Amino acid sequence: MPTTKRYRVLVHWVHRKWGPQSMKLAAEGSSIRRALNNALLSFFSDSTSRKQRLDAHAHLRCEIWRQHP
Repeated sequence: MPTTKRYRVLVHWVHRKWGPQSMKLAAEGSSIRRALNNALLSFFSDSTSRKQRLDAHAHLRCEIWRQHP
């Protein structure tokens, strides 16, 4: 049975008006791929800062690492 692990995800993108932007997220998943998918889903579906992330749909860069317990 797979166990879920906690990951931290740092998403970078360049906004055409405000320049380089970044957002740090926490995600859980049984693998790094599943955790990244969960983090990106929450990143793009969050409605509170949608205008800041409009340019992220064109180009973004992600860093992901496992959190130590």
